[in-house]
Amino acid sequence: MKPELLQALHTIHSADGWVSLGTVSKGGGPHVTPVMMGVNGDVLLFSLTGKQKKRNIERDQRVCVALSRAEDLAHVVVWGDMQLRHDAEAQALWDGLIEGAFGAEGLAARRRTLSLEGTSLGVMTPRRYRIYKVS
Repeated sequence: MKPELLQALHTIHSADGWVSLGTVSKGGGPHVTPVMMGVNGDVLLFSLTGKQKKRNIERDQRVCVALSRAEDLAHVVVWGDMQLRHDAEAQALWDGLIEGAFGAEGLAARRRTLSLEGTSLGVMTPRRYRIYKVS
């Protein structure tokens, strides 16, 4: 991930904050929902529930995520591809995402075993981005 994108994400996003994730619906239109996001190396991580957005990602991996600050209109928009993961490494990453947002007690209260039917870890590889007024 480019350093300027990483810096902008760390500046505008908090671990317990929500972001807007856009997927491509069956009809080709946008499907936008709030989700939790984390940053790990060169990828963005998402806690994903809800059947529709996961079906959309299975069919078309192109996604877009938007983060914003209301007080000054600063925002970051990232476009990329997302994979749904449920393996042991994904479980460890998901646990880290939730613990980072809510602490160890919060993780204990929210612990889930990843599965396609339940909660999935979305792993997004950024392809392009736009940063506006983030400093």
